Amino acid sequence: MRRTFRTKVRDKAGTLNRLTSIFVRRQFNIVTLSATPTLEEGTSDITFVAEVPDTDVLRNLIQQLEKQINIIHVEDITDTNTYNRELVLVKLKTPKDQNELQKVIKPYDALVSILKNEEPFTYLQASGPQYTMDNLLDDLSSYQIEQVSRTGSAGII
Repeated sequence: MRRTFRTKVRDKAGTLNRLTSIFVRRQFNIVTLSATPTLEEGTSDITFVAEVPDTDVLRNLIQQLEKQINIIHVEDITDTNTYNRELVLVKLKTPKDQNELQKVIKPYDALVSILKNEEPFTYLQASGPQYTMDNLLDDLSSYQIEQVSRTGSAGII
């Protein structure tokens, strides 16, 4: 099952390595990872999404994470987070029919904007929940996508 974790950590070398090594040793996949400084000096929030087999393993995993040096707090926010968003940047070959591209992105309304539209490439920016960004990329797959960059999820309660 896919779970979203938010950790508050001290900004020290090796902290991220300690967190990720817990997942590597147990052969759990980290799907996305995002780190950002907090308003509090010397601390950061690390949000990550990982595949965890079941709830028993989940409890054990959180306990192991909380024991690590420089970890202040770990929380599974999968069921409680109010907002969980990801930024996606897309570079695609400029389509011959711009109206067709507009029809594809129209259902995503304010989530997608065109950053630059000139030959030979069109650059798009989108933000939203991970499943919405996955759907957008599926819808754009009929175009010649040159490059995609995704930030990973950031969550807030």
